[in-house]
Amino acid sequence: MSLRTPRAKPVTDVPLDDGSRDGSEPWRTIEGVQFCHWDRWLLRLAVTEPQGLETIAREFRGRAMARASVDTTAEAMLAQVVDRRARLERIGRTPGDVLNDEENASEWLRKKAFKRVWHSAPQRKTEAMRRTPRVVLEERALRGNWSMLAVSPAPHADKLAVAISEDWYDHAGGGLLVNTLEEAIRLMCLDASSDAERAAFHRAVLTVVIGAMERVDDSMGELAEFFREHERSYLDLIRGSAGDRGVMRDLLELAIWEDYGLFVGIEGFLAALPEPHADVAVRELASIIAELRRERLAYRLRNALALRRVLLAAVDDAQNEIDPAR
Repeated sequence: MSLRTPRAKPVTDVPLDDGSRDGSEPWRTIEGVQFCHWDRWLLRLAVTEPQGLETIAREFRGRAMARASVDTTAEAMLAQVVDRRARLERIGRTPGDVLNDEENASEWLRKKAFKRVWHSAPQRKTEAMRRTPRVVLEERALRGNWSMLAVSPAPHADKLAVAISEDWYDHAGGGLLVNTLEEAIRLMCLDASSDAERAAFHRAVLTVVIGAMERVDDSMGELAEFFREHERSYLDLIRGSAGDRGVMRDLLELAIWEDYGLFVGIEGFLAALPEPHADVAVRELASIIAELRRERLAYRLRNALALRRVLLAAVDDAQNEIDPAR
């Protein structure tokens, strides 16, 4: 009986890592710019593609847009590719430059990269994966424009958020949540000394309610009606300042990103704007629409386009009243 000596693996199939990797661990730092193992895998795949990282980005972009629901994995991977490309440009390198000769030639690394990138979702995400354009723009819509307002709603929103905590509310708890918010607002509104201050209170409520909706069974509609009461109050208070770019930008982005069908007065508010204020709204929407197109956020883009149609129709009606011969 002859014993055969096990055949050694080709050099290109020898593992390059001494243990498992989840992808988020640091891999290499070049000129002060850090790269992780997700970057390493993406780079190894990019070397084999005619258009490099752009081919990978195109595939994930297609996956993200192909589903009716949000494909968070595709969005996270696309965000990592975009961030990775920006860091490469910062140091003036190509994918092949960052990988060493052994990594460029490694079939083991290519196979591992193929499996991890195309067939597994990130378990531990990088900062870029967590801060996708969708996440960043939604956060901005909820709170990110408040520095442009006459009075920031931030302190009021923080107090309201503490009042309702992070608890879950079943269908019987919706009324309790509304009562809690009403009591907190009553105490805070005692200090309101101007319309701007009162507007800040109502604007804070809108964000806090939107944030709470995912933790509430509002089948009785109590929280939705509470939102609409404050929506009406807020729109009444800002009607005179709707020509302010910050006020209008904040309102439009909030309406575009609100995801529960809570807004009922926004279209009527926009349709009734005087022409100078409507012009401001159209310009702000143009900027928002361009950003949503660039990030390919189709659902939000549809919301924005619907609001633009309302505004343009109102402007056109106003011009026809001035010049019936148009």
